[in-house]
Amino acid sequence: MTYAELFKEINRRKYSISKISENILLLSASNELDNFLNFLTGMALRKISVFSSKHLNTKQLDDLSKREKAFILDEKFDFDTTISSEFTLFPSSNHTLFLGVLTSGTTDAPNLIWKDYQSWFTAFKHQSDVFGIKETDRLFVLDALSYSANLNSALHMLWANGTVVFTSLNTANTWPKQIENEQITAVFMVPSHYRLLVQNAKENTNITSVVSAGEKLDQEIATKLLKYAPNAILTEYYGSAELGHITYHQGVDILANPLSVGRPFPEVNITLKNEQIFVDSPYISPDYRKNKTNFDLGYFIDDRLILLGRAGRMFNRRGLNVFAEEIENTVKKLPYIIEASVVGQLQDDRSHELFLAYTCSGGFQNNNYNKFIFNHLASHLQATKIPQRLKEFENLPRTNFGKIDFKALARTFDEEAYMV
Repeated sequence: MTYAELFKEINRRKYSISKISENILLLSASNELDNFLNFLTGMALRKISVFSSKHLNTKQLDDLSKREKAFILDEKFDFDTTISSEFTLFPSSNHTLFLGVLTSGTTDAPNLIWKDYQSWFTAFKHQSDVFGIKETDRLFVLDALSYSANLNSALHMLWANGTVVFTSLNTANTWPKQIENEQITAVFMVPSHYRLLVQNAKENTNITSVVSAGEKLDQEIATKLLKYAPNAILTEYYGSAELGHITYHQGVDILANPLSVGRPFPEVNITLKNEQIFVDSPYISPDYRKNKTNFDLGYFIDDRLILLGRAGRMFNRRGLNVFAEEIENTVKKLPYIIEASVVGQLQDDRSHELFLAYTCSGGFQNNNYNKFIFNHLASHLQATKIPQRLKEFENLPRTNFGKIDFKALARTFDEEAYMV
């Protein structure tokens, strides 16, 4: 689809969507391209869109619609054949809201983080400069657009006058071939999806930009990505839906500083108060501009930020604060560990029982690594930081966005786990 065809398609949809009285659109079509086109149309009409994740059930969607007074726009919506005579943009400003980002939810309707144009579009120039994006680039990105980092990458590429190529998770085994056939030059994925991409991929010298976010990019995947795309700028950035882009690092610096998430992104100022991270930047979501934190904790080594713990991943053990990342990073030093994740279960005394889940190289359950891992932890951490249960998984459970599903992982506590 050319840009001229894109404008024509938005114009075709604009008349019908303009008749929707609600200002918030819940984009729920089964085809994500339809959702994306409706999103762009909503922007032209100064409406606010929410990409309804496919893992929301009907009740959650209905509850969200009622709570936010939003219109559910799905494939059942009947577009009128009337086409507006001309393409007209409704006036907007930096502080005009255009997007709601879903937070994680369980049985209830999830909350939303509202985004205005300032929080995203002011970062786009820096994204081009830092990531090495040009108008001739062709971006390869997953069509799971309720994950805001995927949507941000796609919208940024349109802003840069480039080309967006959507792919899906169920075609992961053909990603290298898709990238070759579509002459892709830029890729955005989360680390777990990059792991799928590089496992059987041959070197591709046409790729010039590889960007990762969402979870820590480990050294193994980073090394394979540098070999897979030797001409690419490899960038890992740390950010959040609340605060936008925060830090980044690139290339061999990712390998040299595996615990770091890099230096501040352009126009970002970071301060620490009792190890809590506070951010001052144009990219903060409107509701967070006063507090300027998402409650992550960290510290600096020189000018590189080290995360102590993501929000909700700090546990209490007999009055001691224990950070999941500290345990995970200690385990990942073992050569046979692919992934490691710690979750906690709150006990009656308000302390946490800790559970370590991990995956290994060399085949699932071919070796009993539990005792070796426990001994390794015992020699590197104080006793109160060692998880009480260890269990090997063939694959860690994940959300639709490719991130580890901590809630699902916590439900796997059982007596079969290795008890310490």
